[in-house]
Amino acid sequence: MTYTLTEEQLQQIVQESIEETLKESVQRSIKKILDIEIVPSPSTEQQMTAPPVAVHKGIRVQDFSADQYQEAMQTMAANRGKDDEPKVGIFWYNRAKKELFGVVTRKVSDFTTTNARGGLITCTEMHEDVWKKGFRKQKYHGDGTGPYVGAYEDKPRGRIFYSPSEDQYIIAVGQWVHENPEVVDLIVEEFNLPMEKTLVQCAEHWDIGQKWV
Repeated sequence: MTYTLTEEQLQQIVQESIEETLKESVQRSIKKILDIEIVPSPSTEQQMTAPPVAVHKGIRVQDFSADQYQEAMQTMAANRGKDDEPKVGIFWYNRAKKELFGVVTRKVSDFTTTNARGGLITCTEMHEDVWKKGFRKQKYHGDGTGPYVGAYEDKPRGRIFYSPSEDQYIIAVGQWVHENPEVVDLIVEEFNLPMEKTLVQCAEHWDIGQKWV
């Protein structure tokens, strides 16, 4: 059996073939460069019910669903204006620049129960872990300069606790605070601590040179 094609039909077939080949080539190139899995286009009905999905280095990337988006916005709206609440956390003090660095803060209202001995509340982050992260970021993602030099315990550091039973905030530091009393005002401001409910306490653990063994 013999089929007859007009010149116009032949050109259309050739054009469609070229477009399909080009599309596949572009998709392969994009996937190779970005390591992204290209998924088939969903139907019109699927587009209305499910967000598009892609994968970047093994991590799913997709849009919020309508319900998820509304819940996320409501949660963030409820937290607006709460940044001035008292906080617990950790810090270091740069004596040369007279400023805090490596600060980690957590609002006291985020905790529903005590998480430290003695009925106290504090953040779960540890100085040594935060230092390692800051050191790597400074070394590999910056110009190598910054406060993260040497060991974490060789810089003045401290931790903020809160005692629910006494309604009191504790600034735990080492003896270095006596030579740097100006740091107390910086800590109170950074952590939004009420002066009338704040106590400074010194302990060996936060002395310069002291660390976990």
